[in-house]
Amino acid sequence: MDETLTPGARRAMDRAASRARSRGAATVEPGDLVAALVDEPESRASELIEEFGLAPGGVREALGVVPLEETESGGYDLLDEIPQEALRSQAMRAVVSEATSRAREGGRKESVGTEHLLAGLVVEAAFALEPLRDAGLDLEGLRELLTRPEVDASPLPPLEGPPLDLSDSTRSVDLARVIDASGNRAREGLRVVEDYARFVLDDPGLTRRLKETRHRLADALKGFDLDFLLSARDTREDVGTHIMTPSEQVRENPRAVLAANFKRTGEALRSLEEYCKLVDVWLAGRFEVLRYDVYTLEKLVMTAVHAYRSLADCRLMVLIGGLPTLGDLTWIVGEALAGGADVIQLREKNLSDRELLSRAREVRIMTAQAKARFILNDRPDLARLAGADGVHLGQDDVTVRDARRIVGPNLVIGVSTHERAQLDAAVLAGAGYLGVGPVFPSATKDFAEPELAGLAYVRAVSEATNLPWFAIGGVDETNVDRVLEAGASRIAVSAAVVKADRPRAAAAALRAALDAVEIR
Repeated sequence: MDETLTPGARRAMDRAASRARSRGAATVEPGDLVAALVDEPESRASELIEEFGLAPGGVREALGVVPLEETESGGYDLLDEIPQEALRSQAMRAVVSEATSRAREGGRKESVGTEHLLAGLVVEAAFALEPLRDAGLDLEGLRELLTRPEVDASPLPPLEGPPLDLSDSTRSVDLARVIDASGNRAREGLRVVEDYARFVLDDPGLTRRLKETRHRLADALKGFDLDFLLSARDTREDVGTHIMTPSEQVRENPRAVLAANFKRTGEALRSLEEYCKLVDVWLAGRFEVLRYDVYTLEKLVMTAVHAYRSLADCRLMVLIGGLPTLGDLTWIVGEALAGGADVIQLREKNLSDRELLSRAREVRIMTAQAKARFILNDRPDLARLAGADGVHLGQDDVTVRDARRIVGPNLVIGVSTHERAQLDAAVLAGAGYLGVGPVFPSATKDFAEPELAGLAYVRAVSEATNLPWFAIGGVDETNVDRVLEAGASRIAVSAAVVKADRPRAAAAALRAALDAVEIR
């Protein structure tokens, strides 16, 4: 990816690597990049940060760093023997990926500049900019500027010369009619899908992605003379308007509307791509990128639909494991279900596969009888054999993609996330629900203080997605109200129920607190 960086962005990434090395870190983190961007005082990123309230000196003071000094050889102290990509943390890889996507919105040939890196930080690692907000940076204003398609910090490059002329013999009115009709179909299809994400799923993240895609389509269509396209339109004489199939007249449910309009949009973009090759290959490439992005959006939205159907009404997940006997396990499961748990997750680390599968099948029977969901931790293979409703994966387990190949299309896949970059990566990978935490120190897992995601992460997730997610980590009756106030409406607990003197009563108390707030 480094070959696509502008010189300024490449220097910033090099400085970030040097900063990581100077503090003895094995990987480059987003905070290193924030500091590195202001080491380039004339960069667009540094100018934007200063424009929104914080000069380079203020940034360094807020981060507690000093300007990076050049080495005696005149360059920066880089880790030349190791590829830069290998040095980046998962959060940094997400930042760079987002920066690349932002640059490509301007066309395939656009290089990744410092302003794109800053946009990547704002979207994927806003936590690294929080100290700057406290020091006076207008972070919300900066985010709005960098993520708003209509007023991007890196505007789309203009086409060379005037808008494409379709009026001569090779660029005829007939071609203009094709492009006009295909553009209209793509816009209409995206709007219908966006309305589903906005009003049916009520999902801010998906709505934002769809809106940005729709605006990128509008920008791409500006490559044509829109007045000429309009003058070429002849709806009354269009033979296609009079040909209707039975399937076009019927939509069984809102999901059918959604599926039909994703297909409509993809087909229209393909038509735009192919016919644009007759007039401008670069412009055709922009429609190709949009088409692939729509395919990804279709997967995300359809995954969300399946997840809502599977877990929309679920509020209380109880994680159970480590009990000495099958009898202990079934008793706790029964008490949790009687107290109001609607999801049981079996989490065992030290059992043989045969014993784990045997216990999983017992829990499956009990949850089915109670009309509750059953999730197996870590093991997609045994989840499928046990007939579980889903499998839960940690950050070090197999990927969502590999798990999907094992469990098939119907089981829901959950992913533990501890920061925004992991959240977005899980959503893009097709996770059906998310674990969000650790919120507090846990009685079942040891977390160092820096590993705690805290309530700030809960608030961030509540604003980012409406995909089912469960706040987890040390949640119990004494602090559940704080978690709900932060935006959660689902929780996952273990010790709060499993180690309680009266597990049923403990589950019931937590369920009562959850039922007092509106589900999101």
